[in-house]
Amino acid sequence: MKYQLSYGEIEQLADNIFEITPKKGIIVYKNIIDEGRDFWNNLRDNPFGLLINCKNKFSRSFEGSRDMGKYPLQQKTAFLFGKDDTESTKQLETTLEIKQMSGVFFYHKVFSDRDEAVKWLSDI
Repeated sequence: MKYQLSYGEIEQLADNIFEITPKKGIIVYKNIIDEGRDFWNNLRDNPFGLLINCKNKFSRSFEGSRDMGKYPLQQKTAFLFGKDDTESTKQLETTLEIKQMSGVFFYHKVFSDRDEAVKWLSDI
């Protein structure tokens, strides 16, 4: 099943795994995070994993970075980058490391292989 939101498309890959592909050039602001929170609150009663497909370049505001992935039922988040997208991967890994050190986001991981990401998410 696929869902369209203002900032991208969400596809359900399994009962508890979803893939989101943000629109090219979108900036993730607080209002987008709020739209996502409403979507997940209306859709899910059980924990889920989220694969964020970063094939389209997008950016995040401070609030977007801070609040991304803070949905109560979201157990794991996998970020999928292309093998040649090393700069974006490094930037995100640094952000995730900082959040992990502060006690936030223990279950976020960056991948360059989609199958590995989905396999990792399936263990919820």
